[in-house]
Amino acid sequence: MRTDRPNLWHPIRAGLMIITTCWMVACMAYTPPRTPLMLAWNITAIALLLLSSLFPKSTSVLFLVIAEFGSYCVPGANANSLPGILYALGLLSFETSNLVALLLFAFFTLDELFNAVMRIHSNTNPVAIIAMMGMVALFGCALRWNEMITNSRMEAEQAKARLREMESRNRIAEAIHDAVTGDLSAAVFVAQRHTGADSDINGQDAKDWKQINDYVRSALANVHRVIDELDMDITTLAEDDDGRALFDLLCATMDDGDRRLRTLGFDITSVRHVAEGKPSASPAMAKLANGLLREIYANIARHAQPGSKVDLSVMLKPNAIEITQINLAQTKKDGSSLSGGHGLAYFGKQLESYGGKLTTTLHDDDWTLFAYLPAPTPPREITISITDRFQT
Repeated sequence: MRTDRPNLWHPIRAGLMIITTCWMVACMAYTPPRTPLMLAWNITAIALLLLSSLFPKSTSVLFLVIAEFGSYCVPGANANSLPGILYALGLLSFETSNLVALLLFAFFTLDELFNAVMRIHSNTNPVAIIAMMGMVALFGCALRWNEMITNSRMEAEQAKARLREMESRNRIAEAIHDAVTGDLSAAVFVAQRHTGADSDINGQDAKDWKQINDYVRSALANVHRVIDELDMDITTLAEDDDGRALFDLLCATMDDGDRRLRTLGFDITSVRHVAEGKPSASPAMAKLANGLLREIYANIARHAQPGSKVDLSVMLKPNAIEITQINLAQTKKDGSSLSGGHGLAYFGKQLESYGGKLTTTLHDDDWTLFAYLPAPTPPREITISITDRFQT
């Protein structure tokens, strides 16, 4: 069933409304109103026809009701109402469904046959009127079918265009990964070897190599972020009441992040746990959870001690998402922690806006992060999904 959303300036609809109105005015001029009731009926009928451009379904139903009332209670209204009945029947056949069109046609067919048998309106031709009603109903249904086919073709073309764009993005992501990531990873290993405990270089050179290592790792994280953006596809799912789309999105992000951290030499253990069911989140909330997870992986690459042990846990509950991260943080020579945390501060404020929280602690070089994101009752539609993730 369609919603009552008209296109006021559609030329065909406006033309049909004008033709029908002129037809009814001509009928009223041929049979002028003789009573105040008939005059009021004529004015109401014309007003409903003019309002049909704004409210096609509701005004069409009202017109059919007053037309049926006028055919039995208002003398002369039967002949004047025929153009409006045909217009309303065709409009409802287009705006609603085949069943509604069939029921309306059956009702007015029986009504015309009843009038013919009872000789209520002896100056009408029921066969011609029934034939016109049938043609109008079929015409409205045909226009609706044509619109449905046109929309289906447009959706198919859009899907093909999206597929081509996804394939192009995947090729670009693969090219960037092959051209840049391997060399950057090799540079990180070289820099870490020169800054290791068994290195025989002096302090200044070690400091320079340490800075080079930080720059290269930052560049590598940025390259991975660009690849993620190219490889990410956000579509619309009809239903996600079981939280499957959100779960798949977070799992894909974790798989990709684990692979990249292991490439950098980290010993990461990630755990995904579902407690009593998966949550279903709104598009904005799913994007927030996935963005926080990406930020956590990026921070591990930037700030965790190279080659250290990293523990990451994502727990999905029916009403919440909990993320816990534990790793050894890099520290300066004076014992202070490295600067940063702007991204986590942003996500912390975002979590608070949803009633969640993000806490971080640093104790004896052990960095611990805990994020809590409540998931309220989901809407009927969720607009987050993912493509198959890029794999090396």
